[in-house]
Amino acid sequence: MSRMSDVTFPDIDTLRARGTLKWTAYPADVLPLWVAESDAATCPAVLDAVRAAVDREYFGYPRRSVADLAEATSDWYADRYGWRPSPDRIHPVADVVRGVTLAVRYLTRPGSAIVLPVPAYMPFFEVGPAADRDIVHVPTLPDGPDPAAVEKAFADGAGSLILCNPNNPLGFTFTAERLRELADIAAKYDARIISDEIHAPVVLEGEHVPAASVSDVADSVTITVTATSKGWNTAGLKCAQILLNEADDATWRGLTHVIKEGVSTLGMVSATAAYRDGGAWLDEFKDVLRANVDTIERRLPEVAPGAVFTRPQASYLAWIDFRGVDGIVDRDGNPVEPQKWLLDNAKVALNPGPAFGDGGEGHVRLNFATSPEILNEALDRIGAALAR
Repeated sequence: MSRMSDVTFPDIDTLRARGTLKWTAYPADVLPLWVAESDAATCPAVLDAVRAAVDREYFGYPRRSVADLAEATSDWYADRYGWRPSPDRIHPVADVVRGVTLAVRYLTRPGSAIVLPVPAYMPFFEVGPAADRDIVHVPTLPDGPDPAAVEKAFADGAGSLILCNPNNPLGFTFTAERLRELADIAAKYDARIISDEIHAPVVLEGEHVPAASVSDVADSVTITVTATSKGWNTAGLKCAQILLNEADDATWRGLTHVIKEGVSTLGMVSATAAYRDGGAWLDEFKDVLRANVDTIERRLPEVAPGAVFTRPQASYLAWIDFRGVDGIVDRDGNPVEPQKWLLDNAKVALNPGPAFGDGGEGHVRLNFATSPEILNEALDRIGAALAR
């Protein structure tokens, strides 16, 4: 077991024995650095809380846990980001994508299209069909979606903008100035901003700015959805949080239970424990991630000359441009997508850039929430494959 401070990483056999998607989707000779699961051993505060709930057989319908989670979420936002959303307007949802879909369907203008900056987190492409809405793609600049393109889409009738704040897959954080600009544009066209803040706990450089916090206008147009899934690796426990303003909260409370169901009781327990007692562990986890970023930054030019990597400000996902790397070709000398080439030749599984939409061609997304040993082994394999 690899260790740095109080954050530990199980060995490969133990990781495979978890049975999760990341470690079971590929053969045993492949190192999986793809889907956004962390290899770190579970935060002790989270694990203790879940074990205690299991020991007391807390498997029935929850009651107090809903209020506990809302208060813990509000406290976390206040302590970490300097903005306290009202606990009375924080509600559990099954996961972030579910929350985004419900926000589009029930809290935006009926029938209005969704504006989606690309490259984008892959499941966001499914929100449109799920909510019976069209999707309008707009380009992403280095610090956020192109405001002119967003305004044109709103002027043409779109009713919402999905922000991944911080951004996945590009890894940047939003400034307050850019968020205010987007909120003002949305308000001008009676549109909404739906801010996915699932990666907010994993800001590595700078700070996270909640989209709803930057102005009264932003508060009036923004719907925030977040979770402990990335910071504490709890995705399978099925619990996210949706943060609403007063008007949206009234609408939300009017929705039937069957629309909003799907939240796990143990998910609420784990999320509450993470927000209340998992902060110190998270800070140490982020130290590990920063060290891994340093490793990628130092070693990538050696193992993959020509690859372009920009340090992510947030998340444990590296967006790497392989278009300038020689040798990424098939047997006939034809260019191939680097994800497929690396899987076939280096036995390293990454996410393919084209899956994230326009702007993803020639790119891969690498998950570096793993031990230094596994990360270095993956880089060794990439270097050896390219050197052959």
